[in-house]
Amino acid sequence: MQIENLVRMADQIARNNRALPPDKTIEKVAGHIQDFWTPTMRRDIEAFAAFSPDELDPTVVAALDLLRQRSQA
Repeated sequence: MQIENLVRMADQIARNNRALPPDKTIEKVAGHIQDFWTPTMRRDIEAFAAFSPDELDPTVVAALDLLRQRSQA
């Protein structure tokens, strides 16, 4: 899947959960990515976020950070 599609989808997930408090939004985005994205999709968006975090919704970046922290625990 092209990175542009992953960025669009991740940003859309963040927008769809924006009505929640910020910490809950981050949790929902992280949960969605963990539960519904393939490992390859997650790897690709994580690599993109590492080099171009400004091109993602900040909530997505925070969600990816949360997933990384959980995987290291």
